[in-house]
Amino acid sequence: MKSEKKTASMPDGSQIYYETYGNGPALFLLHGNGGSGRYFSKQINSFCKHFEVFVVDSRGHGRSTNMRPEINFQLMAEDLHHIMDLEQIEKADLLGFSDGANLAMVFASMYPDRINHLILNAGNTFPSGIRLLPHLASYIQYSIVWLGSFVDKGMRNFLPILRLLFREIGLSTEDLEKIKAPTLVIVGKHDVVKTQHSMYIARSIPNASFAIVSGQGHMFARRNPKRFNQEVLEFLLEERSD
Repeated sequence: MKSEKKTASMPDGSQIYYETYGNGPALFLLHGNGGSGRYFSKQINSFCKHFEVFVVDSRGHGRSTNMRPEINFQLMAEDLHHIMDLEQIEKADLLGFSDGANLAMVFASMYPDRINHLILNAGNTFPSGIRLLPHLASYIQYSIVWLGSFVDKGMRNFLPILRLLFREIGLSTEDLEKIKAPTLVIVGKHDVVKTQHSMYIARSIPNASFAIVSGQGHMFARRNPKRFNQEVLEFLLEERSD
């Protein structure tokens, strides 16, 4: 499978790494907190048959760098917008997992004219949308990394990323209601995101459909890629044919 490895320079000097696969309408894959584009390794072969797939390492993640002391989704949305401009992409589909879904929602709010479709897998607009035990585990992880940051540069650089887990993404219900792109909110029944919170997102976005898949958790796309890819492609290809 032919791919291109690229790096985009941001105005602040940060370098955003991404890879491209296939041909067709642009589809961006946006990974979760602390991850990288490699999370979608089991999606690329299926998706690149129909789309030009852009697999992005978000700012400070994977092979991308970060020159800012703090990171937020608005800044990462600006990074994505910059890449689209560099690639001369007028509109794109966005598929986001976890924090990647949060990034997709923020991007759609900031740049509504640059979006065709959204697929939101396990996103949350505020921290209380996460179930209690996973939320507590995040605090424990942050405490360990915070202590390690005094002696380890890697942990020090990881702190701004972890802090995203404890902040609202900056979108109100009214902001979600202004997102006009056809949207699929898809979540495993046993996800760390509360089912009622995923349903709230789907209800708030006017042109959204909701899919909950039994037997799946937060890593749905990795654990059952065949089913995940099928759900995503059915949504995107049906929307394209309308």
